[in-house]
Amino acid sequence: MLAAVTTAPKQMEIRDVPEPEPGPGQALIRVETAGLCGSDYHLYSGDHPYAHFPQIQGHEFAGIVEATGPGYTGPAAIGDRVAIEPLIACGHCFACRRGRYNCCSTLQVMGAHTAGALREKVAVAGSALHPVPGLDAATAALVEPVSIGLQAVVRAAVAAEDTVLVLGAGPIGQAVSLAAADRGAEVMITDLVDGRLEIARRLGARHCVAGTGGPADAAALAGAVRDWTAGEGAAVVVDATGSPALVRQAFDLVAHSGTIVIVGISQREAAIPVSEFTRKEVSVLGSRNNAGVFGAAADLVTRHAASVRTLITHTYPLERAPEAIEYAMNHPRLVEKAVINIGGDACE
Repeated sequence: MLAAVTTAPKQMEIRDVPEPEPGPGQALIRVETAGLCGSDYHLYSGDHPYAHFPQIQGHEFAGIVEATGPGYTGPAAIGDRVAIEPLIACGHCFACRRGRYNCCSTLQVMGAHTAGALREKVAVAGSALHPVPGLDAATAALVEPVSIGLQAVVRAAVAAEDTVLVLGAGPIGQAVSLAAADRGAEVMITDLVDGRLEIARRLGARHCVAGTGGPADAAALAGAVRDWTAGEGAAVVVDATGSPALVRQAFDLVAHSGTIVIVGISQREAAIPVSEFTRKEVSVLGSRNNAGVFGAAADLVTRHAASVRTLITHTYPLERAPEAIEYAMNHPRLVEKAVINIGGDACE
């Protein structure tokens, strides 16, 4: 079968590789569509801490159950379309024992630690399958990034009528906006790219603040939040950028007793005065992957499928995967979500 194999930093080849066979409890998936995300870009360029070569990337994907292995007890039958939860946890460390397998101390993610979905077929545990009968293949592949946004909203315990400020309107910020709005919260989102804000409006954001990247942005955003919340600050601020400056500003934008959730990723450090933690008695939470909300994310995507589908701005066949990832990395203002159509209906 064909696979896109990252052989070295910024080198990806289409190769013929052995077809997997489903082991005990596993299902063989004919991959239809795989999405590309920021982690894929860093894995491809070699500057991700989990990067190693050769590797088959891809952790956002959907496909059809083609066969099952011995002892399979998964929720999907042969012929069903499924979205796949790409996390492989140990099941016995402190985090796993608390039900937070998303931050397992030895967590493995398909496409990063183990071979992923940029190939025609993949064998996965039956427990990782989530049937999505109401979705086309391309939209079903977006369940995984939406689950990350939903996890951040769950971590913040967002409730109806909360004011939720989302910093960054990339795919994860968009997912946060969708999940918060679905709970009845009022959402404001900010980004440097106007096109992303147009998508955010379709996903439920009622207030959009454009930025230019200049020094006046922080003051403009602070003024917009002040006007929006009658000076109280946002009940919840979610950073989906990883920008140290925005993480710092989140403490100024959040309400007294409010919650800050950091879902953005960066190796840089944010300098925050210790007094900021106590002055407002703010709760500061990290959020990673998802912990038990993947099924709820599938339901969320199914109910908002038409809006979620607008996240997809570019589609490529598997043979053009190297071109796809290079283009997405070099044109971040044009690409919101690129997907690789491997054997599904993404191009229909």
